Amino acid sequence: MTSTLPFDPPYKTRVAAEDGSVKWIEVLADGSQVEASPPATDVRSAAPAPRAEVKSTRAVTILNVPFAEKDEAKQLGARWDPKRRKWYVPQGVDAAPFSRWSGAGD
Repeated sequence: MTSTLPFDPPYKTRVAAEDGSVKWIEVLADGSQVEASPPATDVRSAAPAPRAEVKSTRAVTILNVPFAEKDEAKQLGARWDPKRRKWYVPQGVDAAPFSRWSGAGD
């Protein structure tokens, strides 16, 4: 065992015993170790967290929607891009109903 601790105690760590079983050890604030029960959730055996939605880098259709017509565009499925300050047609949404606003470019 090294003299430097990997984390500031107290913490629990999982240790493989010589017979192949797994034991949990709690490292106390003074550096001493005591046998412990597993923590409430073992991060290694817990189900993986759902992946965050990744924004696609593929092109979307940019729209030139007048302010007075924004609610209509939104109702059809258009989304607002605050960075560009433009409305756009998200991927997977048919662009045909937005034809009167298309051609804005960017």
